[in-house]
Amino acid sequence: MGTRNDIDGLIRFIGRDDVWKERLAGVVDEHLLPAMEEFEVDFEELGEILGETWPMTLWGCAFEDFLGRIYEPDGQNIVDLYFKRQGWKETALNRAYFEGLRDTPVSLYEVSGIEPGESMVLRDLLRDSAPVTVREKSATRGLKPWDRIAVRVVPEREHHVISGALLPFSAEAVDLLTDVLRDSLKLGKRKKLRLLAGQLRQCAPLFANAWLFESLPRVLDPEPLQLGNTDGDELVFHDLRFPLAAGVVQKDVVAELRQVPAFDPAGPKIWNWLATEGPPANRPSGGIVLGQVMSGVTVLGVLELKGKALTLSVNSVARAD
Repeated sequence: MGTRNDIDGLIRFIGRDDVWKERLAGVVDEHLLPAMEEFEVDFEELGEILGETWPMTLWGCAFEDFLGRIYEPDGQNIVDLYFKRQGWKETALNRAYFEGLRDTPVSLYEVSGIEPGESMVLRDLLRDSAPVTVREKSATRGLKPWDRIAVRVVPEREHHVISGALLPFSAEAVDLLTDVLRDSLKLGKRKKLRLLAGQLRQCAPLFANAWLFESLPRVLDPEPLQLGNTDGDELVFHDLRFPLAAGVVQKDVVAELRQVPAFDPAGPKIWNWLATEGPPANRPSGGIVLGQVMSGVTVLGVLELKGKALTLSVNSVARAD
């Protein structure tokens, strides 16, 4: 076999199994389909629109996400299954690389300390971890200090390397990604965005989504992109805080909230505020709708008891009012 980047054997293994082929196709759809449907483009057209290298880079983002997925009912993972059946064909270096891709979530990094053709320093912008130096040749020749990139940082013996799927993020794409991550994970606007590995795995398709939703409009030059919620309101995140009155304790508030049908418990002190009537409004022309849905019902906001206050997180002025 070849170097650690030789994934041909694994791809052939997946291609011979219809179940795993379908699972991979489903992950690719999660990464690419929202933007392709929004802008009415096919996968084959992405190369003409964005540049010939980007379709396979985007496919690689989905493929690397797929390698870390666990499928029930048997808790199967494609890398583990491949090792069990054909792992003897791979070099130790290649096996370690596949294991790294399986175990490492994608994240957003800031680039510094570039040594062209040799290495660069990456600082994780979404997790509290120390900056790491990665060995890299080609990417270091095209990146500049303080660039932002989405990629996987994989340990390799006593060093680190980056995965093959790297997306450069503009300032606008970073803003869109952080907003979508906050909305998807129900995180308040003021709260520092710090995610766990499991949350990053859960949100992996959002990185490609954000990149495409920022890149395609810029290239296609449509009307200015509008972000809205399912009510058709402009997306503006709000965190409201309601202090408890003197003498009121949390159990009193819990008792009251339990009486409201629209407040659905999501934890001991967390409730989803659900829409009670009417279908979602149509999206504004040229806009993108972002919102959470539970069993077909729109989530309007999230309430949480914190100390001596009840907080409410919503994504529009109207919902805040």
